[in-house]
Amino acid sequence: MNLTTLTARTANFLGDNDQTRYSAGYINSINDAQRQFAMDTRALWKDRAYTTTVDTATYTLPTDFMYEQSVTYNGLPLKPISRHTLYSLYPGTDWTLLKGEPTLFMIDAEEASLFLRLIPTPQEAKTVSLRYYPVPADVSAGGDVVLNSSTLMVQFHLGIAAFAAWLLLQSEVVTPEIQAKGREMMKIYNDAVTKAVDTFKNTASEPIRIRPKQ
Repeated sequence: MNLTTLTARTANFLGDNDQTRYSAGYINSINDAQRQFAMDTRALWKDRAYTTTVDTATYTLPTDFMYEQSVTYNGLPLKPISRHTLYSLYPGTDWTLLKGEPTLFMIDAEEASLFLRLIPTPQEAKTVSLRYYPVPADVSAGGDVVLNSSTLMVQFHLGIAAFAAWLLLQSEVVTPEIQAKGREMMKIYNDAVTKAVDTFKNTASEPIRIRPKQ
């Protein structure tokens, strides 16, 4: 479904077929819904390749980076590590000065910009491959398609519409009818999340954050 169709489906869920009651909120809620789906399922992923530079440890992450899935150096997997663990492994040592073939990586969120940091610092020009989960691009034009236009994600578009409807319902005065509609929308969304996780298995070891019932 493109944005026009997805908006119509969201409006249909809400009984707002002429799209006047929530007119200003449809696009924002759909974008919020696709971001939540990407976070809850981690079914959408991308690859980014780098060529290392001698004595350069950090490489800028993609602007749509959300979480990493894996990192390889010259085809071999690197292990993730934290600053805390590095300080424990190298007490009294400036581990940023370590040089050699990288065996570890860290997503350096402590700095002003996000970097992929390789440890030790590489001394050769080799290929680093990052597979990551992206924040999906916002949709705004009628022909735009959510979840980065992935054809594999089309089967989950109904869940996006349902969560967008659930978000719009949060502006309503709570009544038994609104609560029932919210539960209905959340069930459709949760079913889509479960199907995505079962299909792609990217989050088999990760807990899924189910939205609370109204």
